[in-house]
Amino acid sequence: MQQQSQSSGRQGRTARNLHIAHRRSPSELTPLIVEQLALQQQIEMLQAQHQQILAQHQQYAQAGLIPPQTNLLNPQQPQLQPPPPFITPYGQYSQPSTHRRVQSSIPPNHHSNSGGNNHQANASTSSSSGPSLGHNRRHSLALSEAKQAAAIAQAKRSNLSDTSSASPETPTSSTSDSKPNIPSFKFPSSPDKPADTSSTSSPVASPSRHGRSQSLQYQRSFTRNTSPQRSYQFPATNNTSASEQQQPQQQQQQDFSRSHQHNRSGSRNFDGNWRQSHQPQPSQDFLSAPFVPGHRSRGSYGNSVSSIQAYGMMNQPQFAPNGAPGNQQQRKSLFSPYLPQASLPALLAEGRLVSGILRVNKKNRSDAYVSTDGLLDADIFICGSKDRNRALEGDLVAVELLEVDEVWTSKKEKEEKKKRKDATINSVEDNRQPLSENGGLRRRGSLKQRPTQKKNDDVEVEGQSLLLVEEEALSDEVKPLYAGHVVAIIDRVPAQTFSGTLGLLRPSSQATKNKQDAERKDRGEGPSRPYQDKPKIVWFKPTDKRVPLIAIPTDQAPSDFVENHESYVDKIFTASIKRWPITSLHPFGTMGSLLGAAGDEDIEIEALLRDNNFPADIFSEQVLSSVPQSTSITEEDLGKRRNLNSEYVLGFAPKENLVEQAFHVTKIADDKVEIGIHVVDVSHYVEENSPLDHEARKRGTSVFLKQRTVNQFPDKFNEFVSFKAGRQSLALSVIFDIDPKTFIISDTWIGETIVTPSKIIPYSVGQSVLAKEESDVAVSQAEINYIHTLQAVSNKFRQQRLGLDEDDKAPVHALLNYVDDENVVVSSNIFEGTLIQQLFDEINIKVNTAVAQKLVATIGDKAFLRRHADPILQKIEAFTESVKNLNMEVDTATSATIQKSFLSTGDAGIRKGLEALLYKCMTRAKYFIAGKTDADNYGHYFFNVPVYTHFNAPLRRYADIVVHRQLKAIINGVPYDEDIEKLSTIADICNFKKDCAKNAQEQSIHLAVCQDIDKKTVATGQLVIDSIVIQVYESAFDVLIPEYGIEKRVHGDQLPLRKAEFDKATRLLELYWEGGIDSAMYVPDNEKNVKNAAAVTPVRRGRVRASSAASALAQESGGLESISKLSINKDKPSLDKSDAANYSETAGKVLAPYFENVIKREENGERVQEIRVLQHVPVLLSAELGNSIPCLTVRAVNPFTQ
Repeated sequence: MQQQSQSSGRQGRTARNLHIAHRRSPSELTPLIVEQLALQQQIEMLQAQHQQILAQHQQYAQAGLIPPQTNLLNPQQPQLQPPPPFITPYGQYSQPSTHRRVQSSIPPNHHSNSGGNNHQANASTSSSSGPSLGHNRRHSLALSEAKQAAAIAQAKRSNLSDTSSASPETPTSSTSDSKPNIPSFKFPSSPDKPADTSSTSSPVASPSRHGRSQSLQYQRSFTRNTSPQRSYQFPATNNTSASEQQQPQQQQQQDFSRSHQHNRSGSRNFDGNWRQSHQPQPSQDFLSAPFVPGHRSRGSYGNSVSSIQAYGMMNQPQFAPNGAPGNQQQRKSLFSPYLPQASLPALLAEGRLVSGILRVNKKNRSDAYVSTDGLLDADIFICGSKDRNRALEGDLVAVELLEVDEVWTSKKEKEEKKKRKDATINSVEDNRQPLSENGGLRRRGSLKQRPTQKKNDDVEVEGQSLLLVEEEALSDEVKPLYAGHVVAIIDRVPAQTFSGTLGLLRPSSQATKNKQDAERKDRGEGPSRPYQDKPKIVWFKPTDKRVPLIAIPTDQAPSDFVENHESYVDKIFTASIKRWPITSLHPFGTMGSLLGAAGDEDIEIEALLRDNNFPADIFSEQVLSSVPQSTSITEEDLGKRRNLNSEYVLGFAPKENLVEQAFHVTKIADDKVEIGIHVVDVSHYVEENSPLDHEARKRGTSVFLKQRTVNQFPDKFNEFVSFKAGRQSLALSVIFDIDPKTFIISDTWIGETIVTPSKIIPYSVGQSVLAKEESDVAVSQAEINYIHTLQAVSNKFRQQRLGLDEDDKAPVHALLNYVDDENVVVSSNIFEGTLIQQLFDEINIKVNTAVAQKLVATIGDKAFLRRHADPILQKIEAFTESVKNLNMEVDTATSATIQKSFLSTGDAGIRKGLEALLYKCMTRAKYFIAGKTDADNYGHYFFNVPVYTHFNAPLRRYADIVVHRQLKAIINGVPYDEDIEKLSTIADICNFKKDCAKNAQEQSIHLAVCQDIDKKTVATGQLVIDSIVIQVYESAFDVLIPEYGIEKRVHGDQLPLRKAEFDKATRLLELYWEGGIDSAMYVPDNEKNVKNAAAVTPVRRGRVRASSAASALAQESGGLESISKLSINKDKPSLDKSDAANYSETAGKVLAPYFENVIKREENGERVQEIRVLQHVPVLLSAELGNSIPCLTVRAVNPFTQ
């Protein structure tokens, strides 16, 4: 058992320590849980003992010691007992090797009698059976089986002709051809519904009925114990009285006899208080069946019932924090309990589970994906919140793989239900709304009308980021290659804090209340009655939409919050998740602090840092006291370090007091030039495990925002260690001997040095030299020559790395560099880089690669490295398809060939579009330990190098300090005996913090862009600007706005269109406009009568809407007087046609230059604009600053305003 529990938990890699970092609730973990694997071995031992007793019994009978007919053990009754207090019924454990659907999909029933109708359990055995055959049973796949099925699906997807010629009934899963050999080790089934109903007294549904129309609670109760292929079970502990069992039984009968439709009241209390404690709790056995991959029943609620829901949860009382039984004992389970941590390594090693990082789909937060870091060639699709099982963004999770077809079928069913619900709501709203003058615009052709909630979600997701966030477009033709559900959280970053707003009601309930209050006001009635009873909880709505609503105890909210909650609607709070029991739809949390009002820049920056897990730029006295007080160089340092004081060394400063890199160039001979790269020896001053070291490790990295910087070390330390002109400094140096003609490196030296910079040059000055611009700082000719020499070396290094020709000049790929590191000098445009930054980046790639090679060659498995994984095949194929839609060809063989293909694009705007497409298909680079990853996966994809690390920036990255310590151990010949697991933990922390720093930097740029647009549009609210179309869809198109470096989507249902037509073959979208209606003032019909919108979202601080696109343009250009007579009506955002005639002529003249490249025509009374990729089209850009996260929105300008 000990060997099994300590087996490797990584597929193809070295085992890692599995640690659960978040707090578990009493319902998830109690001392009564016995490990699954221990149970299996115990049963095997008991079986062996039983066989031995039977053998002895036969021997005694043959010897005549006992009568032959005597039975020591009655085979009809439980024969063996594991250690008290549980009784093991031997004989039910052995499972047939054939069909095991019922035993794995039906939870143990310890109160129901056998004899119930089992038509649902046997309704279908085909994974592709339609929903009309009853609840589908999801099949689990082992890792090898999932890969085989994915390969078949990928082949079918790549060969559409073969797919079209095949029978339409042919399933895409490999299981249709050959049934997978499902392992015998199984997850137990779920007891999340009460099972104390006697199936003999329950009414039996007709087999012709739809199995989903019954309550899940009833369906489970009357299908249990009806198959001879039942799982191994312990008998139930009869701890409920007859009256307690009879009451839920009668309730189930009443619920089922009420209707054969979907009966929510039997499976979940939707109408009542979901926290009421009088709901029956299922009796739970202490132990359940062994691990059963897959074959779980599909319930009406959530369409997913986990096979492991019963595992570790059987017959255990749930306790409140004070030790008394809590109310959770009366609630039903909504999620599956997690597998015990000790069982995960063996299951991962056997391929029964896979591990990866969970990513929530921003566009559809119910769904998620799990990235397996190269183990699978595509991400694992997680369908719905139930399958996500309380996992959060960034969690390291264990996933059981499922058959894709079955998961996809359930997703389609849920979407159909939602469509019908939305259609009903929209129908009701349409009946209530008065018709416009022309009866409303008819939506025809490819133009799709999104539901109101979908519009709101799209505004938030698309408007709160610089680039569009895209997941793979899934459909019946393009299904996910892998699907699964979360069975455990392996690791979670502790003490995560979120910013957000506080509400008395859930947002959906608040919206309903606002609507009801508005209707009362229209009828002349007063507002609804104030709250009589103080609620026990209030609701925290995180700014990050991927984080669920958090229930906060009311006593942690401000004292007057219940009475005056409206006054807190625009206040930003912080909170954290404390626990998330399986009986609650939402997690419970604790309130942090009130930061302040939304819209205040300092408050928003503080919230941004909290969301990204960075503290305030304040260091404790203990940390400050550990900062060294002296920089004197000892005799020991002089004796063991190479003295380079005679070299002419220049330091370069991206920021003041952050000078961590210097260079020297020396001609050794006609055929040899020495180039030295010197990095401050921070590890000399930061003693390992000191308070300063602990603080730097906790922060992981500095954070460079557009508005401010949060340093990894105190300012005093940065100033103390940084290079200064004329001062001796300790450094670690990499010195290359280079042939000046070929730029081939003939020798590399790495060691400890002492350098004295002659001068410190700011990056801005270096940029001025390279751009041949004047600088405010005087620069000598020698310094200019140095900079140009370094640029020549940098260019040659880039040509060698990417295989470029002599004349190829690679542009600055500022955006793509984000895959490895953030910018220290932050620009407002993520596509804009500087020549000086490109110079140092290229040299540092060469330096970091040389250091990485040294580490791998010397300390091997303990080398601290950084890798960038190849993009998964699906995303590269999507990138290739997108490029083809741009009428271009890109060689995607390697990263080098892709970047080389970009050089053929002369248009800077188009090249930025290509960068954005490539950037979104790549993951971020990660730190790792060499011994934890296969050598084939060491490479850095984007940099096109075989091995890489971070060495050159120890003042702002903790990973560089670790690398420095490893290098110094090698240089000094000291054994490096750091524990590999500790190194792996440090790598994980640094990865998390690097990703947080990148997100924080992007959000700060987004805030700066919104503020800039807000200032330019203070009077009109919108800005007319040029954009480039980079993607075209059925009723929308994506544009890149080069001036701001942002990518946005223009939705057709937000424009005054009669219809839209899309030609998929030519990627042509034709917009049929209404004449004379300005896009700037247009309000869709279904949004005109939205009641009390200000009560739902914060006000825009007095912002008014543009009276027209022309006025928006004139405001920007300073020509507002020419249209000063145009009125801006704050109370009437929509535009009548009579008003349009007053300014149409002026508008046409002002906007005419923007329509020079627009293709439009008028035929048969229709006004048509053609939208193709790479076209330049004018758009209206606006910024909303009243929310906790600023929001950018964009609309196309109507070219038919005259």
